[in-house]
Amino acid sequence: MTENMIKTVKIQKIIDECDGIRTIYFNMKEVDPRNYIPPKSGQFVMVWVPGVDEIPMSLSGYDDLGTWSITVKTVGECTAALNHLNIGDYIGIRGPLGNGFKLPDNNIENIFIIGGGIGMAPLKCLVRELCEQNLRVLIIEGAKIGTDIIFTGDFDTLDDEFTEIFYCTDDGSYGLEGTASKTFKNVIKKFSNRELSKSEVYTCGPEKMMHEIFQICELSRVRMQASLERMMRCGCGLCGLCTLDPLGLLVCKDGPVFNSEILREIHDFGKYKRDITGNRITIE
Repeated sequence: MTENMIKTVKIQKIIDECDGIRTIYFNMKEVDPRNYIPPKSGQFVMVWVPGVDEIPMSLSGYDDLGTWSITVKTVGECTAALNHLNIGDYIGIRGPLGNGFKLPDNNIENIFIIGGGIGMAPLKCLVRELCEQNLRVLIIEGAKIGTDIIFTGDFDTLDDEFTEIFYCTDDGSYGLEGTASKTFKNVIKKFSNRELSKSEVYTCGPEKMMHEIFQICELSRVRMQASLERMMRCGCGLCGLCTLDPLGLLVCKDGPVFNSEILREIHDFGKYKRDITGNRITIE
C-alpha cells in the first residue's frame, strides 16, 4: 500500500516551540502527487533519519497543499537527530498510518480537548478541524513547567466565540497550578449532568494522565477518545510490540485512537506497555 512506501522529503521550515521541542514542516504531495493520501487528525507517520533510526511520530499539522508537520521533543537518539536537522535536509516518511480521531456526532454540544506536554501535537490538528466547523471547543493544555507549554501562538489566535483555553502547570509557573486531569475535574463542575451527557473528550499525553481523565469521564458519563503511545518498530502490524492486552488490538493498525468502549476493555491502559523485547513493563 502506498502509505507504507517510504518517501524522501525535504525539510521546508522549522519552528522552535520551546526548549527541546521543534516543529518540522515538509511537503508530501510534491513528492508523489498521483499517490498522495490526505491525512486525518490523530494519524501518525514513521519518520526515518538516515543512519540513525525510524520512529513513529504524530502529525501536528497538515494543509490542503500537502504540507505536513511533526512536533519533535528530544527524548532519545532519533529525536535528538531530528532536532539537529536544518532546512534543506532530507528525512524519510511513511504514512499517514493508523486510525485517527472521529469527529463528534451532531448531538455533541461540548467538546473538551485535553493534552499533556508533547501530547498536544495530534490535538492541534483536531482543534483546527473543529474550529473550521464552528464547533465550540474547550482546550486544556498541561505541562510540568511553564517553559514546556507549546502552541500558545496557535491557540491564542482562535476565535473566542467558539473556544475557551485553560493552561496549567504542575508548579503553577504558567496558567493554573495543577495537572490537566485536575483542571478538567474542576472545569466540568460548572456543567450539568445533561450537558455532560452531550459532551466528548479528546485526549493525548502521558498515559497516567489520560487514565485519570478516563476515570473522571466514566463517573460523569462523558464519552472519550484517547490517542495511545506504544513501542513500535514497523508501524504496519508486523512486530506486535504495540499489542494491547487482552484484546490483542494493535496501536499502529487499530489505533492509535481508541474510544471509551474499547478503553474499558484494555487491561493495560494506564498500567502496562511493552519494551523493545516485547516484555510487559509498568507505565510510570
